[in-house]
Amino acid sequence: APRPPILNGTLWVVAGDPVTVTCGASSHPAPIVTVSRGRRVVAAAVYEPSVTVAFDAAKPDDAGEYLCRAENQHGHSSLPFN
Repeated sequence: APRPPILNGTLWVVAGDPVTVTCGASSHPAPIVTVSRGRRVVAAAVYEPSVTVAFDAAKPDDAGEYLCRAENQHGHSSLPFN
């Protein structure tokens, strides 16, 4: 199963500021990495080690809980973040 995902990026943001968060996980075979908010997938990378979510200008509506999930045929692991 993929190792637990890790985040790289700024999670504290002022409205209007740009935001970039990268979530990555390692596994063999390579994972499918997704970032979702609720039931909606906002970014995905198929058989890549990481996925990046970027907002040019953060809005209050962008705040909330997101979930980074890495999965392959051996299992999955995930990491929630706000």
